[in-house]
Amino acid sequence: MEEMNAPKPNNYLALAIFTTVCCCLPAGIYAIIRAMKVNEFYMMKQYEEAILAANDAKKWSIIGIVVGAIGSVLYLVFYGLAAMSAMSGAQ
Repeated sequence: MEEMNAPKPNNYLALAIFTTVCCCLPAGIYAIIRAMKVNEFYMMKQYEEAILAANDAKKWSIIGIVVGAIGSVLYLVFYGLAAMSAMSGAQ
């Protein structure tokens, strides 16, 4: 149902950009695309689609942050263990 003068939903563009730059490029790019659609849908008075796009941008930003954090931890653990074993093997 279309609402008159519905409030513009948050597009989560800043969160999507953070995700792209710091965490996970593919999820962040998709989140940016969805965040950009929020304004477009809102201007065309497609309020439900704008809300769905905003929720999608937020969801993919969070997914990207989680994947990036897990990937960073695994990277540090793997290369930290490799460095420790290389140091202990050199002695």
